[in-house]
Amino acid sequence: MSFDWINECKNKSVLLLEGTDDCYIIKKFCEDDNIAVNFGFCNCRGDSNLLKQLNAFLLANDKDIIGVILDADNNVDARYQEIKDKVKKFYTLPKDMPKGGLVHTEKGRPKLGVWIMPNNQDNGALEEFYLTLATDIDTDFIDNVITQAENKKLTSFKSQHRKKVIMHTYFSWQDSPGSPLHASINKIALDNNQNIAKAFSAWLVQLFY
Repeated sequence: MSFDWINECKNKSVLLLEGTDDCYIIKKFCEDDNIAVNFGFCNCRGDSNLLKQLNAFLLANDKDIIGVILDADNNVDARYQEIKDKVKKFYTLPKDMPKGGLVHTEKGRPKLGVWIMPNNQDNGALEEFYLTLATDIDTDFIDNVITQAENKKLTSFKSQHRKKVIMHTYFSWQDSPGSPLHASINKIALDNNQNIAKAFSAWLVQLFY
């Protein structure tokens, strides 16, 4: 399978993401929500690389629209501050991260959008967003299994990666268990009627359309 579509960083409108799985999840979301993709997916391969790429785009000032999706991880406020610090030479952003995602315009600069996963308010990552919409996955059952493994001292993952472990555990139980995560993601329908999905969809549309 060609991965060219996740490296479309030269488009005039781009969406910057942390990794390959992120690109596939957002592409799947757009397909399920009938959102026509009129932007390029730019796989930055890590949060620090994403911020560097954002800075490079702003210095070049040759984009029309730049969207940014970053995980909150352990501190959503700190993540937003990190973004503000990175773009302060180019934009004056709101003090606090908007609950519905940031869409910001300033004369002579690209339209800038920021979404901090999972919902711009809570700590976490894209996995929380995905598992909220993937209602066919019994996260409570899988979490109980993982707890049993923890009690037997069979685990070593960091606490902030628990949702990632749940997601990978589920797909490791499917046919075929050795498939890359991005190949398995497309097999699960997403419930885009939930509030978080509607908010994210509205952000994408406001930013790129």
